Amino acid sequence: MRLKETLVCMTAVSILLSGCGSFGNRHNIDTGFSHIENHDYQKAIESFETAQAEGEDACLTHRGLGIAYLKTGEYAAGAEELLASLAADIGIVDDMDFDTNFYLAECYLKQGEYDKAKEVYDAILTLRPKDTNAHYLRGTAELAAGNHDDAYSDFSKAIALNSRDYTMMIMIYKSLAEYGYNDEAASILQKAIDNGSSFMTNYEKGQISFYLGNNADAQSYLEAANSEKDQDKEPVVLLLGQTGEKQGDYNYAISVYKNYLSEHPDSAEIYNQLGMCQIRQGDYDAAIISFESGLALEDKNFRQALLLNEITAKEYLGDFAGAKSMMTSFLESYPDDAAGQREMVFLETRVLP
Repeated sequence: MRLKETLVCMTAVSILLSGCGSFGNRHNIDTGFSHIENHDYQKAIESFETAQAEGEDACLTHRGLGIAYLKTGEYAAGAEELLASLAADIGIVDDMDFDTNFYLAECYLKQGEYDKAKEVYDAILTLRPKDTNAHYLRGTAELAAGNHDDAYSDFSKAIALNSRDYTMMIMIYKSLAEYGYNDEAASILQKAIDNGSSFMTNYEKGQISFYLGNNADAQSYLEAANSEKDQDKEPVVLLLGQTGEKQGDYNYAISVYKNYLSEHPDSAEIYNQLGMCQIRQGDYDAAIISFESGLALEDKNFRQALLLNEITAKEYLGDFAGAKSMMTSFLESYPDDAAGQREMVFLETRVLP
C-alpha cells in the first residue's frame, strides 16, 4: 500500500537528513509556519507559495501547505501536499515524518475516506506499536466506517498502554457516545474511577464524574481541586463552571468564572465561557463586554470563537447592522466557518444592502 510504503521505506534510508529540516534558505518557510501558529492560514499559504517559487526546502514547503490547506478545509489539496512532503523527504524517518502522517490521516478522516486514514495509522503503528494516539485515532476511523469491534479493540489497546491517561479515556468516551454506544462509553469511565479512586487526583475524579453525569460528585471533587495549591486552576474552573451550567445554575457558573478572572485576568477561554453564560441569562451587554475583554488578550486560539459569540450577542440585542458588519470582517478571516456562513445568510435577511 502506498501510504504504508511511504512511511516504512524511509526507515531503510541511512543517509543524513537533507530534506525536511535542511538549513538552507527558508525565510518564507519560517514566516509561513509563524502564520500557522497565529492561525492566519491564508497568509501562510501565500508564504509557502513564495517559498516554492524561490526554491526553498520542498519537503517543508509541501508540509506547510498541507497543514494550511487542512486548517482551511481544503482536505484533498492538503492530502496532496502532505504526500508530496513525504515523497520529498530523503532523510531518515523522524518525529516530523510521523507528525506529517498524522496530518495526512486527518485530511482523509475529514473527507470521509476512512480506509485511507486507517492505512496511515496502520503504517504508524507498524513502527510505533505503542503509540496510544495512533490507536485511538485508528479506532475513531474504524468507528466512523461502522467497524465497532475493531474500533473497540484499538480503544482498549490505547487504555491498556496507559491505564492512567484519563484524558484519553474521556476522548474515547466521547467518540463512542457520538455513535450511540452510550452504555459502553460510560462503562469505560466507571471502570476507571472504580479502579483508580485510591490514587486519582481530585481533578481527575471530578472530570470522570462530570462526564458520567454525577454533577454533585463532580462539583465536590472540582471544588476540592480548586483549593489545592499546586493544581493548575484554569481547567478545573472551566469544568467546575460547567457543572453549574449543566444544571441551569448560571449564577453559580458566572461566580466561578468571575472569581477566577479576578485573580487571573489573562484567560481568553474563561472570558468566552463567561460570556456564553451571560447570553443564556439574557444579559447581552455584559456578554459583549466579556467577549471584548477576551479579544483584547489577543489569544489566537480563541479569537474565532470570541468574535462569533460577540456577533451572536449583538444579534440578540437587535443590532443586526453591527452584527452584519462584524460578520463580513469575520468571514474575511475565517471564510470556511460554517456557523458564520449560516449566520450571514440570516443577517442578510435582516439588513438591507
